[in-house]
Formats: sequence, C-alpha cells, structure tokens
Amino acid sequence: MKVFNQIEQLQRIHRLVLSMHTGPPDDFAKKLGISARRLHDILDELKSMGAPIVYSHSAKSYFYSEDYHMDISIHLGKKQKNEEK
Repeated sequence: MKVFNQIEQLQRIHRLVLSMHTGPPDDFAKKLGISARRLHDILDELKSMGAPIVYSHSAKSYFYSEDYHMDISIHLGKKQKNEEK
C-alpha cells in the first residue's frame, strides 16, 4: 500500500538524517529512489512541521541542528469500547 511505503520512506529519511549519512541532495534522492525535487518537497514539509533539518556543505550531509525524535505510528483493528466515544 502506498501509505506504508510513505511511512517507510519517512523512517528511512529520519535514520539517514539522524546518522548524517544522507550524502549530497542528489545522492540522498537516489538512495530513496525519488527525484531531487520530491526530496526537497519532503524536507520542506518536515521542516514546516518542526523538524530542524539543515545541510552541512563540509560534511555533505543533512543533519538535525538539535535533538529531534520522529515517531510515526499507525493503529489498525477494531476500536476498543472506550475509544468509540
């Protein structure tokens, strides 16, 4: 499903940014199998939601400028009785 692929992609982006192993923007996009334009769109969206992502020209990698935690979860199944209200 498309939504699960998007979640996996966000988790991969987070891991690579966290470990400073993204490489330059074009390489980062290739690692993810997306265009550089799409990568910039995703990074801009993450930044608009508060992710402190910046690029280091000397390290040739994106990184978080401060501690940052990304928690993505999805819950599937029947609602519990106390969740139905």
